[in-house]
Amino acid sequence: MQENPRAQRTYDLLLKALTDLLAETPFDEIRVTDLCERAGVHRSTFYAHFEDKRHLLTFGIQELMDVFVPPSPNHQDFQHALRRVFKYFLKYKQEYTHLFLDPRNASAKDLFRREYIRAFRGLLKHRFPEVPAADQDLYSHYFIGGLLTLVDRWLETDTTTPPDQLAAQFVRLIPNHEDIFGGRPPECENPSL
Repeated sequence: MQENPRAQRTYDLLLKALTDLLAETPFDEIRVTDLCERAGVHRSTFYAHFEDKRHLLTFGIQELMDVFVPPSPNHQDFQHALRRVFKYFLKYKQEYTHLFLDPRNASAKDLFRREYIRAFRGLLKHRFPEVPAADQDLYSHYFIGGLLTLVDRWLETDTTTPPDQLAAQFVRLIPNHEDIFGGRPPECENPSL
């Protein structure tokens, strides 16, 4: 969506407003009016760029997607990307703690999870077009579910664990990660389970 510097400034202001408001208010209670007032942006400007607050959140999630999905992944890029993801969550710990752990933000967290799965499924489809879509879908749900569960636990209990250590632990727990990021497709026995 990066069109020009003026548009980028608007996006930055609105994303900052959303981030700030999430630290104070559940996502479902945030209104577009609240976002515009906090960002100092007119409602017509908001709607010129976004359909609604969910669209804005989806746009913001894409920033993290860009951090996570390396352009030409391999095993080393994968672990490095995971470190960047955990560092990103640590940098925005307060905001993501509210987003992920407050049950009143369940719809926003679900949107986040679905966007992450969609992006990871796209990575698998691009790298391994021969793998059946059902297998790509199953592995994407498994992988992203594990990653976000680990992020939840980390935010909830112990962000003193360094991102490098957390990334290494996650890599050890995920089967087939070397296959996916080293060039071999994931194996799934029965995608209908």
